Formats: sequence, C-alpha cells, structure tokens
Amino acid sequence: MRTPEKQLNLRLRHPDYQKFLDINEHESERVKKHYRCYLDQKYGKAALQTLDIFPANIRGAPILVFIHGGYWRALDKKSYGFVAAPFVENDMTVCVVNYRLIPTVNMEMLLNDIKDVINWIQKEAFQYNGDPGAMILSGHSAGGHLALMSYLMNEGLRSSIQAICSLSGIFDLAPIKNSYLNEVLQLDENDVENFSVINQDLSAIKCPVLLSVGSDETDFFIGQSRNLYTENRSRAPIEYYEYKQLNHYQIVHKLGQEDSPLVNFILGKMNNKECNKK
Repeated sequence: MRTPEKQLNLRLRHPDYQKFLDINEHESERVKKHYRCYLDQKYGKAALQTLDIFPANIRGAPILVFIHGGYWRALDKKSYGFVAAPFVENDMTVCVVNYRLIPTVNMEMLLNDIKDVINWIQKEAFQYNGDPGAMILSGHSAGGHLALMSYLMNEGLRSSIQAICSLSGIFDLAPIKNSYLNEVLQLDENDVENFSVINQDLSAIKCPVLLSVGSDETDFFIGQSRNLYTENRSRAPIEYYEYKQLNHYQIVHKLGQEDSPLVNFILGKMNNKECNKK
C-alpha cells in the first residue's frame, strides 16, 4: 500500500516551515558564539564525516550525542547546535554529528557512519572533557531511528550508552519504502528487514529510552512512537511522552530548552549505571 504523501511531506503540511528552520539557524549561531565549541571535527575522510563539539566545563562529563533528521537525505548539523545549551549548562559535553547522506551512500553505510562517529567520540572523549563510558544518544526524526539502530546493531557500544532520547523517530521503514521518498532513498526489502527498529530484538535494550512525539504531528509519526512503545514496553525500559500542541518542527526546539521533559529526562539519566549492566 502506498503511503499518502500528506503523512510524510511536512513542508506541504506546514507552508510556514521556513520560520521553524530559521529558529534552528539563529539559535545555533547564538549558542556557538556563547559557548566554547570545536566545529567540523573530522571522524572520517568524507566531507560530511564531521561533528561539532561543545565541551563541558568539568572533566569526566557525560556526553550527549545528537543526530539530526532529514529523511536520511538532507539537513546538516550546523542547524542543531542550539541543543547544546541546556546540557553544557548542566556539565555535559555535547556532540552534534553529521553523516553521509543518501543517495551518495546507502542505509548500511550511513549507519556505519554513526557507529564510526560514536567510536571516534569515545576515543577522543578526554580531550573534550567527556567520559567515554557515559554516553546518551538522541536524535530527531530519521536521527531518532539512527540512535536506536546504532544501539541495537552494535553490541560493543551498549555498555557505554546510558540512555536514548528519540524525538519523532521513524522505526518502521516499510511505509518509507512505499512512499515518494523512495525515489531518492531506494530502500529495498532487505533494507526494511535489516534496518527497521521494529524488526530488531528490543529485549536487548538495557538503558532507559524515551520516545517522544508532538500531538500536532501526522498520524504516521505519532503511530511510529506510540506503537513501538505499546508493543515493547514489557520487554524494554521504554517511556512514551506526547508533547501537546507541537508539530514535527517544533518538538526539536524543546531539546534546547531547560526544564523541558526531554532535557529533564536526559539530565536525570546522566549517572544511570543500570544501563551498564549486561
């Protein structure tokens, strides 16, 4: 069954989308001027294999890794530096990462980039006041998918990940494969089987996971998080939070605001050791 474009084409749904993207840009520029940061650090040879790092002011700080969305084919870390502010203020190091985009790579290669950047962050953590054994993964939209899949696909990383915070994540790739988006993404049945979160063994998750979505998002996005929570809450430590009156563009702004439920979830998990138990 073909997925209706109105469920996925967010720019069509929100003709004023540019004002939300402008907020991202302006707030990110403000944060980069206000906080110490190391921009465009390379973890690989390709142009997009880079990350921006906002180090904590104390040594041995937990590390938040943020992965941007864009349907695996668009957007850039430079617009998401704003997420660093509340966490640096609370003694965390923040890494906002880029990755190679489809169609220059396929989904497997893209996921390898996320694994590689996490490994790089662990290796270089002390240089940026971070603790390589205390990481929290977060991502928006496609980034929410990449955060969870990186945990599930890389057993060796799990003991270092204390929590995962997914905003408006996409966990079943079948509706994407059966949509207009696949003209660029070119997902096949193997991709859907191997890289959909819903097809993984979620009992492997040992750290707290927050699935959050805005109540003003499309049924597709609400269903992706709500269904994953409902079907797996008995086998994994998953929480669900629906933000009232927020759309797909607005919810990510909450990750840059102190005292938001998303920020409080992450700060509350900074020293969670349960995640490190196998």
